[in-house]
Amino acid sequence: MNLMNETPSPPSSEVIEVSLSDIFGFFKRNWLILFFAGLLSGAAGYGISHLIAPQFEATAKILPEFGSGTGAGGLSDLASLAGFSLGKSSSDALRPDLYPSILSSKTFLMQVLSTPFPLQNGEKIVLASYLDEEAQPLSPQQLAQGDTLITLSKEQERVMKDVAARITASMDKMSGVISIRAEMPDPTLAAACATYTLSYLKTFVGEYRGGKKAEKVAFLRTQVNEAKGKYQRTEVALNAYRDRNRSAFTNMAQVEEQRLQNDYLQAQTLYGELTRQLEAARLQALEEAPVLKVLEPPMIPNWKSKPKRSLYALGFAILGGFLVLIVLLFVKEKIHHKFG
Repeated sequence: MNLMNETPSPPSSEVIEVSLSDIFGFFKRNWLILFFAGLLSGAAGYGISHLIAPQFEATAKILPEFGSGTGAGGLSDLASLAGFSLGKSSSDALRPDLYPSILSSKTFLMQVLSTPFPLQNGEKIVLASYLDEEAQPLSPQQLAQGDTLITLSKEQERVMKDVAARITASMDKMSGVISIRAEMPDPTLAAACATYTLSYLKTFVGEYRGGKKAEKVAFLRTQVNEAKGKYQRTEVALNAYRDRNRSAFTNMAQVEEQRLQNDYLQAQTLYGELTRQLEAARLQALEEAPVLKVLEPPMIPNWKSKPKRSLYALGFAILGGFLVLIVLLFVKEKIHHKFG
C-alpha cells in the first residue's frame, strides 16, 4: 500500500537547471561571435535593400462636409425671401466613412488601370502594363462592363490587386479627415495617381448626391423654355388681335379676345410657376451639394518611402544573431550530452 501511494521522482538526467550565472557566462564566452554574426547579417540586409526597387509615396488629405441649409444667411433663407421653400434636406447623403470603400471598388481600379499617367522623365504610361509587363491594358469593352459581370484576365486581376494595395484611403474617426495614399515606383506617378484619386472621389460623391437633383433641374429648365415660348406666342396673338379689332364691338370679337386673354393668363401663370420651381431646384441642389475641402494637396515626393534600409539592416542583424544563438545552444547541448 505504501508503494502505491509514492510517486516516482523523475530521473536526475531529465532535470536541467540553468542559473543566471550560467546565462551570463554563456554570453561572456560567445559575445564576440554573436556581435560579428549580427554585424555581418545587418550588412547583408543593408546590401539586399539596394536590390529592392524604391517606392515613392504621395498623400492627400480632405475634409468632407455637407451643407445643412439651416445656418443663418444660408441658401434656404435666400429662398424664403424669394417666396418659396426648399423643403427638408434629403437624407441620402453618402457617409464619409464609405469613401475608402469607393476607392477600393473594382470600378475605380479599372479606371485607374486604363488612365495614362506621367512619369518623372515626361513619358506617359498606363499602369496595367507599367506595373506588370504581362498584363494587357483594359479594352474599351472591359471598361464598358460597368455594373455587369466583370471579366478580366489573370494578369489584369493580379495587377488590379497590386494597385488596390498601392492606392488606399483611410478615415480618422476623431477628426473626420480622409487620407489618400498612393505609392508607386516613380515620384511623379505617385503624385499623379493621388491627384486622380482625389478628383475621382469628388466626381463620384457629387454625382451620387446631386444626380437626381441635376436631372430635375434639367427637366424644369426644358419645361420653362417651352412655357416661355408659349407665353410669348399667346402674348403676341392677343396684342395682334387687339390691334386688328380696335373698333370691333361685336359679341364674337369680345368672345375671341376673352379666349386669347385666358390663354395668355394661363401661359403667364404656368411660366411663372415653372420659373419659381426651377430656381428652387437650383438653390436646393447648391444647398445640398457635398463639399470636399482639400486640406493637403498631393505633392511629388523627393524621398523614397521604401525600402527603409535601416530597418532591413536591423531586422537582418536580429535574425542573424538569433540564428547563431540557436546554433551555439544546440552545439553546446550536443557537446554536453556527449562528454558531460
